[in-house]
Amino acid sequence: MSLNSFLILYYIYKIPSELQAYVVRIFPTVTRKTKDGSDFVSQKVLVEWNRDQEFPSRMVLEQWRDKKIEVVKGLQEWHEYIFSLNFRANEWKDANWNETAFGSISAWKAEEMHDGSADPLPF
Repeated sequence: MSLNSFLILYYIYKIPSELQAYVVRIFPTVTRKTKDGSDFVSQKVLVEWNRDQEFPSRMVLEQWRDKKIEVVKGLQEWHEYIFSLNFRANEWKDANWNETAFGSISAWKAEEMHDGSADPLPF
């Protein structure tokens, strides 16, 4: 799928920008080198929703660079959050001019859900 096709689908179908999900696993950070030799840090978070269904849904959020890695620092496994999401799609040509496309989903904000049991009574 080309970048333009992805953007068209995004605007037509209004992909939700928020997701209520549990954090299943927080993976360790990974440092790679970019083309110019600088360090590139990323971290993956596995989330799950629709837990009451026969087949719960899972997705990997790929957090990259300092700002998005900061979001992960406040997360705890098996806690429920509302994630504000970013969707990215890029096209790439390798050294042999072979074209491909890839996408990623990241969270720019995560707010922990509370069950309300610790809230004071309203009266």
